[in-house]
Amino acid sequence: MTTNDVVVATSAADSAAVDDVRSRYAELLGRQAALGAAVFAAVGTAGPAFDDAHRAVQAFIDQGVRPQLRAAVELIYPASSGVERSRLLVEGLLGETQLIEQAAARIARDTDRVQIAAHVEALRVLLEALLGKVADLLLPALAEASGVSLADLAAQLPAIPSELPSAQPGPAAHAHGHGHGHGGCGCGEENEEMPELDVREIPHAIRHATVFGAFDAVPVGASMILVAPHDPIPLLHQLAERSGGRIAVGYEERGPEAWRLRLTRV
Repeated sequence: MTTNDVVVATSAADSAAVDDVRSRYAELLGRQAALGAAVFAAVGTAGPAFDDAHRAVQAFIDQGVRPQLRAAVELIYPASSGVERSRLLVEGLLGETQLIEQAAARIARDTDRVQIAAHVEALRVLLEALLGKVADLLLPALAEASGVSLADLAAQLPAIPSELPSAQPGPAAHAHGHGHGHGGCGCGEENEEMPELDVREIPHAIRHATVFGAFDAVPVGASMILVAPHDPIPLLHQLAERSGGRIAVGYEERGPEAWRLRLTRV
């Protein structure tokens, strides 16, 4: 076998490896999106549906998302150390990985339903951006580099779990009496509590997408409070377009440190 034959064979294997990793990442994103949709759908419901969806997202982060992120950090990124044009990209990807971990931590520790839904959407946006850069920018660069076998790297990547252990119902699911979620409990008593989303600490690059996800979780006739660092007029226009104009906005505070708005789906 000549050197050219080896190079051609290696390129074919690496090309197949790129396709394999892209398919793996697409599956991961699809699963995460479906689990996130379940969280959004359950925000305004009574009963254990939201808690179950919340636990399912956390389980998938632990068993599906984090293993892929670790594999990228431990296998794919080091392989690019000899590819000059990929070094800055990898530095950025490492920073984005930290943002994903921060979003995952917020999902785990927050207790407000709309805040959790917003963090789930933030994680989805960040994960989609990071995996897209790995699949569309970093892997092709590695495929062109000599001395790097993407086929070997792909063989070491963890599989996406086909099934996750069923989440055990938490204390809230077994609580006796009238537990009131954000959507009411069905006992005839009105729940006046309004979910609040403070976006001042959310990275600007994903702030609008986070609000979109949170407002998507607000049922018709319900409201949420948005806290922003400035008057979010462009965001309000985008929300109106996304909702087909089915949004009512009321200002409860107009700066100078924070703008508080009541967003109602009508």
